[in-house]
Amino acid sequence: MVACSVGGVKNSSGVRMSMDSWITVLLVLLPTGVAFWLARETSRLRERLRRLSRTAQSKQKQYQKIETHHEDEADLRQRTEEKLRSYLQLMDTLINTIPNPIFFKDIDGVFRGCNQAFAREIVGLTRDRIIGCKAGDLGPQIPEELVACLKRNGVHSATFEAEIPCADGRRRDFLFTTATVVGEGSEKAGSVGAMMDLTEKNRAARERAQKEKFQGVLETAGAVCHELNQPLQVISGYAELMMVDLSEGDKHYGLAEQILEQVERIADITGKLQKITRYKTVDYGRHAKIFDIHQSSDD
Repeated sequence: MVACSVGGVKNSSGVRMSMDSWITVLLVLLPTGVAFWLARETSRLRERLRRLSRTAQSKQKQYQKIETHHEDEADLRQRTEEKLRSYLQLMDTLINTIPNPIFFKDIDGVFRGCNQAFAREIVGLTRDRIIGCKAGDLGPQIPEELVACLKRNGVHSATFEAEIPCADGRRRDFLFTTATVVGEGSEKAGSVGAMMDLTEKNRAARERAQKEKFQGVLETAGAVCHELNQPLQVISGYAELMMVDLSEGDKHYGLAEQILEQVERIADITGKLQKITRYKTVDYGRHAKIFDIHQSSDD
């Protein structure tokens, strides 16, 4: 019994020594393994950090390139917008410098632009009240004749002449010239129109025609007087000879007197023809006019 107990004690002590040895080994190996694992994980993390750093640097470079590209585009867009503003300002100054009225309408007939001459002299409104409106929407103060002329061309090219009332109340002759504006895809986008004042030109043409007509009247009157004077003198001479040979109571004597009276009347007319200084006409019938000899001569 004692021996067994002693042996059992020995065995128990040996087991404890063995376990202590294993614990010692484990206490030695565990930190080493942990250290190895930490070193390996640290290496892996460092490698991932390096890759992430390279990726971040690459993305940063790409971002910098994109940012630089956007800055260049923004700068280019700004320069383009400045050029467009300068060009539009130049065009606005140009069309406002042109004395002829100019206007632009879109395909729906809405005014999209005009110069000061059109706004001030033709319509009598400011440009901001014209742009964005149709001709019929400009107000009751715009004469219907002017509205009809502004609507007449539509979006097609056209040339026509019309007399219209202007903003100052005067009626003037204008030559309207419109051209089609083509947009994208060769589609009609509207029309641009220009107006040329022909009032003075037409007046000068009428005066020139009047002078030419008056010159023709003078030449005709001179020829008539020249051709009539000689036969009148012959008729007058024969009538006077008849009166010399006839007594006053003779009926033929009275006829001779009437002949002399008509000769004197014709002579009076030819005298007035020779004193014509202006061109006057008088109504003759319902649709005709004739030259008024008595009103046209300085007798």
